[in-house]
Amino acid sequence: MPEPRQRLLFTDEIVGFEKDLIHLHDGSVRAVVATSSLNFNAMAPEQQARTIRAYRDLLHADSGPLQIYVRVQRLRPDRAAPDDEPEPTEFGNRREYLAALTASFIGTHLAEMPVFSREVFIVLASRPNARTRLRTIVYRFSPRASDEPRVALEQGAPLEHRIEILIEQLRLMGIRGRRMRSAELRTLFDGLYGRRAEQGGDRRITFQHRVGSLELEGRWYASLVVERYPGEEVAAGWLLPFLGFKGELHLAIHVVPLATDRTLDFLSRKIRDLRADQIVSSEAASVEANAFTTLPDAVEMHQSLARNEEKSFALALYLTVGADSPAALRQQLTALQACCRRMMLRVGQPYFQMRQALLASWPLACDELRREQLVHTGAVASLLPWLQEDLADGAGHYWGHNRETGGLVVFDPFDETRFPNANIAVLAHSGAGKSYAAATLILSGHTRGVGAILLDPEAEYGGLVEGLGGTYLSLAAGSGHAINALDLVRERDQESPFDQLSDIIDLIALMCGGLDAVERAQVEMAIRAIVFSPDRVAVLADVWSALRLAHPASRAAAVLERWVTGDLGRLFSAPTNVDLSAEVVGFNLRDLKEEVVPPASLLLASWLWSVLRRDRRPRHLLIDEAGLLLEQEPIRRFLVRLARRIRKYQGSLILVSQNPGDFFETKDGAVLATNPSILLLGSQKHSEALKLQRAFNLTERQVAYLETAERGDFLLLAGSNRVPVHVMAPPWMDELIVRSHRR
Repeated sequence: MPEPRQRLLFTDEIVGFEKDLIHLHDGSVRAVVATSSLNFNAMAPEQQARTIRAYRDLLHADSGPLQIYVRVQRLRPDRAAPDDEPEPTEFGNRREYLAALTASFIGTHLAEMPVFSREVFIVLASRPNARTRLRTIVYRFSPRASDEPRVALEQGAPLEHRIEILIEQLRLMGIRGRRMRSAELRTLFDGLYGRRAEQGGDRRITFQHRVGSLELEGRWYASLVVERYPGEEVAAGWLLPFLGFKGELHLAIHVVPLATDRTLDFLSRKIRDLRADQIVSSEAASVEANAFTTLPDAVEMHQSLARNEEKSFALALYLTVGADSPAALRQQLTALQACCRRMMLRVGQPYFQMRQALLASWPLACDELRREQLVHTGAVASLLPWLQEDLADGAGHYWGHNRETGGLVVFDPFDETRFPNANIAVLAHSGAGKSYAAATLILSGHTRGVGAILLDPEAEYGGLVEGLGGTYLSLAAGSGHAINALDLVRERDQESPFDQLSDIIDLIALMCGGLDAVERAQVEMAIRAIVFSPDRVAVLADVWSALRLAHPASRAAAVLERWVTGDLGRLFSAPTNVDLSAEVVGFNLRDLKEEVVPPASLLLASWLWSVLRRDRRPRHLLIDEAGLLLEQEPIRRFLVRLARRIRKYQGSLILVSQNPGDFFETKDGAVLATNPSILLLGSQKHSEALKLQRAFNLTERQVAYLETAERGDFLLLAGSNRVPVHVMAPPWMDELIVRSHRR
């Protein structure tokens, strides 16, 4: 191994972190904005076009130099987590123990299977580097030119204002931007420099600089400079192979806006030279390789700038790989070079400049190599880096793993900054694993302190509820359980004081096979006369008695008598004796007769809705086989109202159905299907997949995925992101769900 060529001090470029800024040794400052991910490649074409337009607006809105920094690295298990499986005796309650089991499962998965994360940051610089002259390896401005092309910072906005504009433009793209604080910046660069917390943040780091690599704190780095881009028109998303790189990769895109008038002057001279070369070399039909491969490219760029359709930028792209040893570094570098060749990129190594290249690849917005090329807005927009979505947050519900990247899918459905509501729809045909997927959501939420109420028409969740120490109630005639429907009217909702009264009338309408206008008025008068009497707790039989007394010949009174006497009366016309104090509560509806299911479901859902409003805390309300309930108009109307308002009471509505077509047959059903912010779409028949394609603007590739999906495979639609996932539950979840389904 050759001797190090030089030994210098690293970290001198950074003076410190203060007021959420990086202070550099030349007196300039940098601000870093962390961004969320976006699955651009999974978007429909019109959504992609909107995103590109918003990205172009972002580039045009910013008036100073910026750097887009992408870091690809392998996710490692939490060092603080124990290697052995946790024991129940180590925790104060069962919920904490189950959460530890889930964390242990995730750690084991990360240790055994390489999973890589992608992070995208945007770095804003306060002013350009002292060398404002644009220099590239392809062309140079004449050093004798009287007017240098300076970046347009003099008329630009202050840094703080640029940050606000950037975050707003990212929001329009569907990306969440967040300015990093001083502590976060220090942690970021401590990780890049290889400093550990116990070593102290001010310790200077030495490095060994070799011809084609650099060793920093026992880790080896090598960099590449993009010298020539694809010689043909490319669409946004062509950077995807870099984001799927299996190794540590630092990708930096330096973008410096240039003054349009000076760029036009330069292009005019360049077009003149190219035309002269064409005349002189007409037989060879070749020109010197430069930023414009042909004369039409230069003319087209000149015209677009003159029409103010595009802006001009100085663009530089650097790639750096890292490894634990020189041998591993050579392997990673070879893989990266092969990737560049497949992408038709010509790259070179900045020999004897590896320190400058590494710093140019890090989020410092410092480009000492100055390997820039002149491009327009369209070319910069094609370098869109938000191409894949892992949905891998630090905390949240565990959903499974990403089938495209292998990464874990973890996010919080209650995150109001990301989702307008926490509602979830699970749609898949029978046998696709929809009940299994819904059960994992309930269990994952339980480990995070999120309660759950389940309406179980097939008695599939009984073992699960009891395994979590919850309450599982059998709601059927003769079961001994009762829910007083008139409790709904007694507790008025201040926002919609007449909704509960309407729900009771709808319930009686279901029992009676429908009510005409006269009968509805008679029932309403009877309810009002009974409910607001302070003498005793009224039940449905009292409404029947008042109705029969006032209207002896009423059809509604004759039919209602069956529902308030006998076994049905003990279920529908008795004081409530159901306790919902447990964290997880399930209602078994399997033993209800078919004619009783609609009114029982409406009564139960209405009553649970009143409970959610009264006791506000994060809770899932799961309704399995919801498609069967949509045949009844009163239930459809109630579910639509529930879906729209449950967010205000910290609730989350989970709808599970094996036939998506049930939702799209009516207007209310379509509203109910499109209301959830999160959808899990499982295996579908071709006809059902086409309905989902029209409703959710799916691509042909996504439709094909739904038609060929195996059990446990889902297309996750979370906000604007679309990710193919496989539901892979931890062993304790799997055992609990399987045992529950078999009982």
